[in-house]
Amino acid sequence: MASPINIHLLKEYIKTSIATEVVFPFILPRQWGAEFSRSELNAIYVGLKCVIKKAHPLQDMDMIAAFEEVDASTSSNLHWFLYGYWRNVVAILQMYPNLSDTYPSSYSPKQPYQGWNLH
Repeated sequence: MASPINIHLLKEYIKTSIATEVVFPFILPRQWGAEFSRSELNAIYVGLKCVIKKAHPLQDMDMIAAFEEVDASTSSNLHWFLYGYWRNVVAILQMYPNLSDTYPSSYSPKQPYQGWNLH
């Protein structure tokens, strides 16, 4: 059985590394010097994939295209993507508060944008 996506870790990363305002009231930033591990960054990337699947394909076209350029093995790409689009990601997370319950941690990346029915 697949474990649930750790959206909390994505929120913690946004709060610790990017957001200067309170966007997640009960999420605290990490203490100074407590870096995110490689496995945590991978989990953040997987969680972000689930968030991007919920993005509107037309309204969020720029963010979706930018995410396709993010390499999971390079944490700097992930950081700069989130730096540019963290507000969009936060808006999606607020629209889908139970997102971590929706997707298992393993899914096919060949099926983007399953959250929107355009027909």
